[in-house]
Amino acid sequence: MKGKYRKAAGSSVAIAAALLAAGSAWAEQTEPQAQSEFSGVQDIVVTAQRREQRLQEVPVAITALTTANLTTNRITSVRDLDSVSPNLTVRQIVGGGQLPSYSMRGVVSIGSSIGVDRGIAVYVDGVFLGNAQGQIFELGDIQRIEVLRGPQGTLFGRNSTGGGISITSGDPKGTFGMRGTLSYGNYDQFRAVAHVDTPSFGDFSASFNYVHTQRDGDIKNLGAGTVWDFSQVGGKRYTSPKTLGGFNTDAASANLLYDGEKFRAIYKFDWSDTVLTANGQGIWFESRFAQQLRAAQPAANQAKLTPVSKTRPKAVNNAGAVPSRIKTQGHNVTLTSDLTDSISVKNIAAYRRATFAAPLSQIDGAGGLVNPGPVAFPLGAALLTPAVAASTIGQPFFIQSTSTRGIDKQWSDELQFNYESDFITATVGGLYFQQRARRGSTGSDSSPIGKARSAGFAVYPNFQVPFLGRPNTYGAIDGHVKVVSKAVYGQGEFHVMPGLDLIAGGRYTHDKKNGRDNTIVSAATPLATSSFPIQYSKGKFTYNLGYNYKPTSDILVYGKYVTGFISGGFFASVPFNPETAKSWEGGIKADWFDRRLRTNLSLFTVKYGDLQLTSTGPNVGINNTAITQVVVNAGDARAKGFEFESTISPIRQLTFNASLGYTNFKYTRIDPRLVAAVAETLVHERPKWTSSVSAQYESDPIFGDANFIARIDGNYKSKHNGISAIPLATGTNLALFGITPAEQARLKDLQLIKGYWLVNGRLALQKIDLGGTKATVALWGRNIFDAKEISYTPGFISIYSADYERARTYGVDLTVEF
Repeated sequence: MKGKYRKAAGSSVAIAAALLAAGSAWAEQTEPQAQSEFSGVQDIVVTAQRREQRLQEVPVAITALTTANLTTNRITSVRDLDSVSPNLTVRQIVGGGQLPSYSMRGVVSIGSSIGVDRGIAVYVDGVFLGNAQGQIFELGDIQRIEVLRGPQGTLFGRNSTGGGISITSGDPKGTFGMRGTLSYGNYDQFRAVAHVDTPSFGDFSASFNYVHTQRDGDIKNLGAGTVWDFSQVGGKRYTSPKTLGGFNTDAASANLLYDGEKFRAIYKFDWSDTVLTANGQGIWFESRFAQQLRAAQPAANQAKLTPVSKTRPKAVNNAGAVPSRIKTQGHNVTLTSDLTDSISVKNIAAYRRATFAAPLSQIDGAGGLVNPGPVAFPLGAALLTPAVAASTIGQPFFIQSTSTRGIDKQWSDELQFNYESDFITATVGGLYFQQRARRGSTGSDSSPIGKARSAGFAVYPNFQVPFLGRPNTYGAIDGHVKVVSKAVYGQGEFHVMPGLDLIAGGRYTHDKKNGRDNTIVSAATPLATSSFPIQYSKGKFTYNLGYNYKPTSDILVYGKYVTGFISGGFFASVPFNPETAKSWEGGIKADWFDRRLRTNLSLFTVKYGDLQLTSTGPNVGINNTAITQVVVNAGDARAKGFEFESTISPIRQLTFNASLGYTNFKYTRIDPRLVAAVAETLVHERPKWTSSVSAQYESDPIFGDANFIARIDGNYKSKHNGISAIPLATGTNLALFGITPAEQARLKDLQLIKGYWLVNGRLALQKIDLGGTKATVALWGRNIFDAKEISYTPGFISIYSADYERARTYGVDLTVEF
């Protein structure tokens, strides 16, 4: 088998060398040039190997976005990175936690459960983010975003199997300056950004940044005004909003820099506070049970129920959606020193904290339902007990909803040495990482909340949460975990001859997790039978081997073999193993025609072992209905494909960008528990093809220094499966929900999400002289043609809901700086 992968990788490199066509990061000029000069596509400095290097000299498949790219593409959050890098997709999953789901090179990464890692890691200023909640955060003063594709098992953070996203904030410039931006758009969007750089005071300088952004949701809520009472557990009353998907964010950052001759120290602080409502959840498939439940609703309710639609409706009933709140803060101290002309040292010490509360999120899309009586529950206790069904007629009924609250704290310290000589460029270092996380629900039974039983159906008499009640001491039985990760690593580039480097690196990581998982504890499932230990302690060595060859100063050909992993653990009584990746990759990066054309091409084949999958107990053959969520190893898989990026700038005024990604993913082994529990396992959330194209024109000055810049871009995802499995048409699925072979076929057909484009545009008049200040006015639009396709869908067998692509938005920005 190893020979097969070596052969595939060797062929990839040969093809790359033969084509001599390779990709580049989606990169544009970072500093203005004189009007009379044009030197082609501009360089970007990246830190993909933990030191500053030109993008075209780094043997890693990277997409790099500069401040200019973020502005012209109007990327304001991680969610906007969807498809800007080949083979990367970003979705927001259901619920009120601002949780992103990433997919890259066949890895789907969520990792929302405590003690569970993510195959695609996110870093801010070199610091790994251990908490998934709130990662769709506001991007304020960002200098650069790097999307690193492929396993990052040697130099980066806590390892990853699919790739990483590295976000670098701006440093103080040392000269006085101010910049402010006001934006307004449809859905009452308002955004205000203020940035101040202080002058240097000796070797010290500082910068400050503030962002306020708000908008209404893009889907109307037919259940608006519903009031939920949490007073039984010391909570308050929450009202379901008029629109869904709205948010209100305040964020601030401050940076203090000391820049001496051979010593540099910078402290960075960031803070954010977001109040939001979950995106509107629609319904695209109802089981026979759900159809009967809908038909049995009172006539007055029928007009207010969520329509069944595969595309984004104008209105849904999410009466069970109430505002959530997420607060984050981070502290980062980075020290660097040049010990000699050849040796430098860096230390990154960081602390981060996040708190979040999502009291109630209706993820079934089926708000407005009431209990129509025992006739709707023919099998009695399997859904609601006869007594409950008979005594709560006319009261609010949920099929599925969530409630969560929690706090995450993390500490990390990384020490790194860099050495450079004529023979070797080397990096060695060590990392200590600790995270403490707690998860619970907001005064109710855990997911699904307020449940009369553990089976997942809930009645809320008089809109009170919870129904059966949870002890007022519920806070003492939150799930909790302590994660400690220690690692040492090193990598050397050996300059064996002019133009040829050989690379070898390795990393040893030891992960330890201790805690208790109490997320399913409730009045129906008491602590004695539903509290499980989280225990894990294991070390692993990962490594990379490769070469770099530069036949000319403008061409880099590389090949490498890389391993990576994410740790295993223990969740809801079920142990799961580490997820591993073994990747062969070859590529070529080149500039052509005096840098008028830049191309980057990477070809890869990856073997994944013990892929981690979040599922429900029954779906993996665990016959404990109290276990509503588990993490298991789905099996082994392989992925192969390529990524191509190009930038063409034939004249100074005109720039074209294009990218194309292809991933062929296939399971080579599926865990027998999954095979037995479902009718068919699907490869989901993994489009084979992703693509992006853009064209940008920047005019010569039209008056004074003022000129205009026009840009249009589009990104594409090919058809892909929305769900991970087709349920069995036997047993309870048939008896309770009416899942028949015919319904299986209909479900499989409906769940397929067709390929679609998202198109964005921006037109700006910039550098307008206002007597000592410069102004920019920009008109922009995102999802201009209003694509309405499903973005993310959970599956509950009885009903399938959906989160959709965000509706078309447009607006105007005014920026003033001096």
